[in-house]
Amino acid sequence: MKHFSKIISILLTIIIIGTVLTGCSGKSNETSTQAPVQTDTQNETTSPSEASGSEQNESDAAEDHKILVVYFSYTGHLDSMAHWIADETGGDIVRVTAKEAYPDDYDETVDRAKKERDDNARPEITADLTEEKLAEYDTVFFGFPVWWYDLPMPMWTFLESYDFSGKTIIPFISHEGTSNGGSAFQNMKELAPDAEIRSDDYLSIRGGRVDSSEQDVRSWVSGLGYSK
Repeated sequence: MKHFSKIISILLTIIIIGTVLTGCSGKSNETSTQAPVQTDTQNETTSPSEASGSEQNESDAAEDHKILVVYFSYTGHLDSMAHWIADETGGDIVRVTAKEAYPDDYDETVDRAKKERDDNARPEITADLTEEKLAEYDTVFFGFPVWWYDLPMPMWTFLESYDFSGKTIIPFISHEGTSNGGSAFQNMKELAPDAEIRSDDYLSIRGGRVDSSEQDVRSWVSGLGYSK
């Protein structure tokens, strides 16, 4: 009888051990089924080699563009911005000036600019750019200060003087409060209807901050994919 009881005890012990081992094996399987999910997530992340290839493609795309930087400047702010853009893109640069220079006195210039706008005037301009030369470019960075919530009138003259069909025009502006360009971008679209005006990608810097904004300008150009 005692021998029989020992046998039963041994059998019960074997059953209990088998149950415990089965439970552990189940937990191990759950863990292993989670591992492929983590692997899939990692595969969605771009590897360093893929990122380098993407950056190279962007660089190659930028090199395919023929870039012109056109600007009008009164205080010199746009002059600085334009030269940073030209340097960053490797593009050519053209300055637009009014044949009749604006007064050195700021208030007098403000008054003249307002009168030109009220009169819908087209001041005569000078720009070292022929129609044949412009035809060589596909992308134009177009810079100006916002005057009376709009383009300076010499830039109206400029846009009406050339054929921008099929070109991409990217605005960059300085301002003293009208950071969104006012009506300038809409007027650009009307003055150059056959161009693509990338008004959603414009750069706007307050005049007093321009001198300390070189890196902002260069980063903007790079973000658009036009760095050389």
